[in-house]
Parts: sequence; C-alpha cells; structure tokens
Amino acid sequence: MTRTRERGELEGQVMLLLWENEGTLSARELQALFSEPVPAYTTLMTALTRLEKKGRVVRSGPSPRKLRFAATRSDDQHAGDSMRTALDKAGDRQAALLSFAGNLSSDDVALLRKAFGEESAPSHP
Repeated sequence: MTRTRERGELEGQVMLLLWENEGTLSARELQALFSEPVPAYTTLMTALTRLEKKGRVVRSGPSPRKLRFAATRSDDQHAGDSMRTALDKAGDRQAALLSFAGNLSSDDVALLRKAFGEESAPSHP
C-alpha cells in the first residue's frame, strides 16, 4: 500500500532538503534525496513550480534541462517570517505575543534577553 502525503507535506519536505543541502540542486538530485515514498519527477517539478510562485524557491540554469533550485531564505529566516506573519494576523497582537512568550523555555528567554541587551533578568526592588 502506497502512503499518500498530506496537503503541503511534499513542499515541506522539498524545503527541508533544500535547507539541508546548501547551494542549488536539480530536481533529479532532490528526488534522489527522498526516502520512501519517492515522488515522481513530474510531481516534484509541480511542487518546485508552486514553491517558486510562492517566492520560497528560485530556479536557475542555462537551459530548461539543466534547471537548479535553491531556497530563497534560510530555514531560520522562514521561521522568523512565519512567526511575524502569525503575529500580524492575530486579532489581539498583545495576547498572541504573551501566549507565545509564555511557552518559551528559560534558554529561549535568556537568548531574547541577550538579544535585547539584557544580560540577566531585571532585578526588582
């Protein structure tokens, strides 16, 4: 029995492979990196075309037979963009931000404090 992918799963797998393998890859090279089920070449090209239309992939190459693909942003940049988009769509931005912050680990909080120039938790008088 062949397992079918959930909607958007193939695009997600393609992006993970592009992020894991820096530089550009051909569709055939991408196809070889898949574990079962390996998508058909035409299915993979359809997913790559959709990702290109979404601005997540850029194609390059001297001819249609020598196309290569690369992610337009790193996985870290994509995650940051996704968080900003979700926050922008929230009905109550403050509540969404506080809900997100309430689920951060202490290491994440320390990292954010450092990014904002606070080396340790603020002291309270």
